[in-house]
Amino acid sequence: MDKDSLKLTKSNEDYLEAMYNLKKSRGIIRVKGIASILQVKPPSVVEALQKLSKTGLVSYEKYGDINLTLKGMEIAECVINKHEILNNFLTLLDVDRDTADEEACAMEHFLSFSTINKLKKFLEFIKRYPEDGNFLESFKLYKDHGKLPNKDKLQ
Repeated sequence: MDKDSLKLTKSNEDYLEAMYNLKKSRGIIRVKGIASILQVKPPSVVEALQKLSKTGLVSYEKYGDINLTLKGMEIAECVINKHEILNNFLTLLDVDRDTADEEACAMEHFLSFSTINKLKKFLEFIKRYPEDGNFLESFKLYKDHGKLPNKDKLQ
């Protein structure tokens, strides 16, 4: 899936993500549901649906069913995956949950897939190969107090 070739805006990605989440949680996508999630007016949702329909990401007819196409689902899943990776990374850095979620949402639209994949690999590495079994505790000590644990080789 080459999302970048579609030149999707942050707004378009937000719409796709909202529709994906509605489909997963409620089994149906409605204009009012999208409007509620994104805190926009229903006419704005209809306008976005018409544009997304022209790109082949959404199947939509006025007063009819709203569905993500396979391509739309793939892009929504990519955006959600980016959000989760960024959220996990920020949480690992001890950013509070609400701030991490809000900032991950902002960052997910601007970071490349290459950068996201590197962050994902970094998170996997930390979980699989923590330094002396307490890599994260050492980081938190450094973050909070500006010093490393007492280790001759690190001082």
